[in-house]
Formats: sequence, C-alpha cells, structure tokens
Amino acid sequence: MKRKVQIVILSQNQENKQLEALVFKTNKERGSFWQNVTGSVDGEESFSEAAIRELIEETGIKTENIKKNVFDLDSEFFFIDRKQRRAQEKVYYYLGPKWDIKICEEHIDFKWLVASEIPRELYKYESNYQALIKSLEKIS
Repeated sequence: MKRKVQIVILSQNQENKQLEALVFKTNKERGSFWQNVTGSVDGEESFSEAAIRELIEETGIKTENIKKNVFDLDSEFFFIDRKQRRAQEKVYYYLGPKWDIKICEEHIDFKWLVASEIPRELYKYESNYQALIKSLEKIS
C-alpha cells in the first residue's frame, strides 16, 4: 500500500486576526487543481517525518522550529491514487507564522484564503476539504 501524507497549512492574519489556509494549484501534468500540501512517504521514513519534509520541499519554509508547529490530526484516508494503487494518507496540520512561499515544480500557483470561507468546490478531492474542516475543528 502506498503511504502518503497531507498537510493543511494555517496561519493567523496579523491584520484582521482571521485564520487563513494556504492552498496550491497543481501543474498541468498533475491536473491543474487546488489542494493542500501532499506527498509520499519515502522508504523507512515515518509519516510525521514525511509531513515535515513535504512541507519544506513544497513551500520553502525554513526548517528551524517548524516541528513545534506541525501537528498530527489523528486522521487518515484510504483511496486509490492516480496510478491505481491503494493508498493510505495520514493528515497533519501546520499552525504558525507565514513565510515567503517558494513553490516547487509540482505547483503553478498558491494563495492564502480565509480558512472558514473556503468552499468545498475549491478542492478536487473531498479528502482535502475534510482535512481542512478537521484541522479547524481541532484548533477551535
């Protein structure tokens, strides 16, 4: 079974104090849709190690002190991935300050949105939306 991670990225806007979520648009080869950070677990890597690595690789976040801002959501999804493999995806969330985003080649765009106002239709996959909702519930 393919092991995967998903990370919902949240930060409080310093001006209006609203909680915002960072979403990414995948490139054309991946389908051009909006999603949270996602990725595969490599080899003997743990799910939490993969979550932190993917967060760094896909956003350019600085590595110092991010472990204290990444939390296990105690949630997972099972599905068939785009390569027709059975997959298990564990979900994490980041809650902390914003940084200068440097997207990787998997994405073509990103945006910060008011988390509570993100519609289900933004995401291609239900699991991305459910991860956002579960993260918001965990925080409140």
